[in-house]
Amino acid sequence: MNAKYPFMLCGALTAALGLTSVAAKPAGDGLDWGADLRLRQIYIDNVGLNANSPTADRNFQRYRARLWGQAAPNDWFEASARLMWEGRHYGQPAAFDDWYSGGILFDQLLVNFKQIGGSPLSVKAGRQDIILGNGWLVLDGSPIDGSRTIYFDAIRATYRAESLGTTVELIYLDQSADTGRFPQALNGEVEDQTEQDERGLILYLRNDTLVPESQFDLYFIQKRNDPNRTPGNIRVNNGAPFPSPPDDGTVNTIGARVNSDLAPNWTVRAEAAGQWGDRNDRDVSAFGFNGRATYAFADPLANRLHLGYEYLSGDKPGTRDNEAFDPLWGRWPQWSELMIYQWPLETRVGEATNLHRLNVGWAIKPHATTEVTIDYNALWADQESTRTAAQLANLSQDGTFRGHLWAAWAKTRLNRHLSGHLVAEYFAPGDYYAAHRRDDSLFLRAEVMLAW
Repeated sequence: MNAKYPFMLCGALTAALGLTSVAAKPAGDGLDWGADLRLRQIYIDNVGLNANSPTADRNFQRYRARLWGQAAPNDWFEASARLMWEGRHYGQPAAFDDWYSGGILFDQLLVNFKQIGGSPLSVKAGRQDIILGNGWLVLDGSPIDGSRTIYFDAIRATYRAESLGTTVELIYLDQSADTGRFPQALNGEVEDQTEQDERGLILYLRNDTLVPESQFDLYFIQKRNDPNRTPGNIRVNNGAPFPSPPDDGTVNTIGARVNSDLAPNWTVRAEAAGQWGDRNDRDVSAFGFNGRATYAFADPLANRLHLGYEYLSGDKPGTRDNEAFDPLWGRWPQWSELMIYQWPLETRVGEATNLHRLNVGWAIKPHATTEVTIDYNALWADQESTRTAAQLANLSQDGTFRGHLWAAWAKTRLNRHLSGHLVAEYFAPGDYYAAHRRDDSLFLRAEVMLAW
C-alpha cells in the first residue's frame, strides 16, 4: 500500500471535520450531523509476557475518523448513519507492516420507530451500538478490531410500562464474522470482526421503582455460534495475523443485576449469571459474578474509594463439562487495557474467564475538567486450564496467582469539542504463568479526541 494514502485520507477526513465545525448544526428541521477524530499513541512492553519474543514490544499510532448524520422528520421516526475509518502506523514490531489502513465502513446504519402508534413500544433496526448494564456481558460485537467499532446488526424492541416502573427489551442479533456482508466497506476491504458468525436472543427486564434509588435487572441471553473456518484459523487484527479459534454451539445465560444508592455517599452494584448449553462439543456449566461498592466523600475534590470483586469460573481439568465462563459480547477492556493483549496466552483477544479479581481504587477531580483514578487489581486463576491444549505451555501448572496489576488514568474534557486522556498500566506476573511467561509488562497510551 502507498504509504502516502493514510496521510491523504486522514487529511481529507480532517478537512471534512473542519467543515462540520463551521457548518450550522443541525442543518435543518429534523436534520443533524457531526463528526469526531480520535488520535492515539500507544506503547506496550512485553505482549505475551516474554521479553525475548520479536513481537513483544508494540509502538504505534491509531487514527480514527467518524462522520455521522441523522434525520428525524417527525417525533416518531428517525434514521441515522455513521461512517468510520481507522488507520494505524507501527514503529514496532518490525515484523508488522508500517501502515495498516482498513475498511471505510458504516458502524451505524439504522432506523428508529419511537412509541409506535402512541404506544410505549419502540423499535430500532439495523447496525447499532448496544450496551446493557455496565457492559459486563453485552457491549462489543466486534472484538477483533480493537475498539475501532463495537456495533451489532440487530433488531431491538423496547417496551416501557410506566405504571410498573419497568422496561422490557427484546433483542435479536445476527452478527457476521467479517465485514463482507451488507453494509460492506466502501473501499472493498473485508476484515474479521470476530471468530464466528453469531446469532443472539436477549430478553432484558429493568425496574427502577421497586426500591427507591435502585435499579434491578433480570435477563436471559442465548448466543449461537457458527464457526468461520478460515484455513488455519488465522485472523487478521489490524494488519497482524494471529491464531484465534472459533466457537461452535449454543450458550444460554440467565442473570440478575442491581445498582443501588443504598445510603448517603454509598453506591453498590452487583451482577451474577449462570450458564448452560454446549460449546465446542462440550456441555457448559459456568458461573460469574461482578460487584463493586463505592464511597463518595462528597468533598470539593469529589474523592471516591471503591472496592470490587469479580469471579469467572474456569474449566476444571479432567471433567467432561466445560466450566469456563463465557463473557459473550463482553470482550472489551472493562478493567484493563493491557490484559486485553495477554488473554490470548490462554483464551482469545479480550476473552476474560477463569478469574478471581480483587480490586481497590481511588478517584479524584483535581479540576472541574479533569478526573484522576488509580486502581490496583490482584488476579488469580480459578483453575489451571486453558482453551486449547497448545496453550498449556504458557502455564506453570504449579500455581494460580496471575499477578499484580496497577493502573492510573487522567481524563480531561476541556469542552464539547476537545477531550483526551493518559493511561498507564503495569503488570507483574505471578506463578500461574510458565517461567518463560513471567516478564513484567507495561501499557502506555495518550489520546486526543476532537468532536464536532
